[in-house]
Parts: sequence; structure tokens; C-alpha cells
Amino acid sequence: MHAEIAESLATGLPCLDRVAYRMAMSSRTFQRRLHQEGTSWREEVEQVRQAEATRLLRDTQLNIDAIAARVGYSDVRALRRAFHRWYGHAPADFRRKLPGR
Repeated sequence: MHAEIAESLATGLPCLDRVAYRMAMSSRTFQRRLHQEGTSWREEVEQVRQAEATRLLRDTQLNIDAIAARVGYSDVRALRRAFHRWYGHAPADFRRKLPGR
């Protein structure tokens, strides 16, 4: 599922209907399954965004604006707010604190 969400991020905002279809189930069944696992579509998309943004900061030299766009945020401020939620500091601070930087 996370791979499908990540692929959707690369082409725009992830679409629950499209991911459910690619997983061979209806959107409603997909949502029920997520609920049974104690999660939601929004939480799963957020996990993928976090992992991808973290990877891009760690492994590339892309600027913060480009990373925000790649992980589906409308602007860099949205990515900064998310990073503060996830790690307690800004993406630029995260990148500066990486070993070897």
C-alpha cells in the first residue's frame, strides 16, 4: 500500500480510489480494512510523506521547495509545519544535523 501511495505522490496527490483499485478492492472495502488495522487513509498518506520527505532531505540536494512539491504539499510552509509535528524542528535544521554535513 505504501508503495502505491508513494507512486501516486510522484504524479500528484494520492487518490484513495486509485490506490484501492490498484489493490483490487473497492474504496469502501479499502477504508474498512484500514479501520480494522487501526489507521486511516490520511494517516497512511502522512506516513508516506514523512518517509519520502526524510529520504529526500537525507539523500538528495533538492531544495526544500522542491521536496515539498514532490511529497504533495501545497507549499513549503505546509512541509515545515509537518516537519515540526514529526521531528520538532524545520526541514533545513534536520538536513544540517545529518552526519557528514
